[in-house]
Amino acid sequence: MSETQSQLLNQKITRRDFLKYTGISAIGATTMSWLLPGCASKDIKVFETADGMIIHESARCTGCLVCEATCSVGNDGKASQITARIKVSQNYAYGPKGVRGDWVNGPGEMGNFSLVADTCRQCEQPACALACPENAIFEHEGTGAREVDPEKCVGCGTCVRACPWGIPTLDPETNVSTKCILCHGYTACVKDCPTGALQYVSWEDAIQKYKEHFQV
Repeated sequence: MSETQSQLLNQKITRRDFLKYTGISAIGATTMSWLLPGCASKDIKVFETADGMIIHESARCTGCLVCEATCSVGNDGKASQITARIKVSQNYAYGPKGVRGDWVNGPGEMGNFSLVADTCRQCEQPACALACPENAIFEHEGTGAREVDPEKCVGCGTCVRACPWGIPTLDPETNVSTKCILCHGYTACVKDCPTGALQYVSWEDAIQKYKEHFQV
């Protein structure tokens, strides 16, 4: 056994590494899917890991909601808390878990005023994309962000229900799903946050440093 083979067998490798070492492309994986036992479909979706994701720090957040306005105006041409890709207002009063018996001790304006924003995790295997019946969610070539193709989206809401954090949102005016696309690298909400409560970090750093953001 060569030294390279030995190293591969004794280390945990990512999906990206596996594809690189084996030379399997997304097309090749789809072609080979019939070889995999237990697969109900012959289509296998392989996603590259996104370059990064947006992290929210509650200790710095004042609840000004500038991020939501910046996001929706920049992406949709209108200020809308509903279609904003970063979601602070939905957790504003009682936190992401809503009203509880001990709500005075929990996050939110009605509790300890520790505000919690829901942000897209740009998941390695995005549930929204895997669940979409129209294959309308793809990865952007530049950032790897999971993005909705408005021409393919039929407004069924499957992606909304599939996401553990409810990040994809149907625009009630267009009936097209929206989600964070990292502004194709610009991350406007991060740049416009007046207190620095938002950060754009590499996906790998997010996994290591902010594990709580990935807990369902």
